[in-house]
Amino acid sequence: MRPDFHYELMQARVTDLRHHAHRDALARAVGQARPARTPPSGRAVARLPAATRRMLAVLGARST
Repeated sequence: MRPDFHYELMQARVTDLRHHAHRDALARAVGQARPARTPPSGRAVARLPAATRRMLAVLGARST
């Protein structure tokens, strides 16, 4: 193989490996991230004790 072809192939391989490493790092970060907490739905809030419903209303939680 000619040296200039070998150099270009190695550059492409290094670029590809870096791309895969970056993609894998992002996938690991997403997998380790904590899921966002969703506010309780209207039905779930209705089943809570009255004191808890008042506290959620004071804190600004949705109660639809």
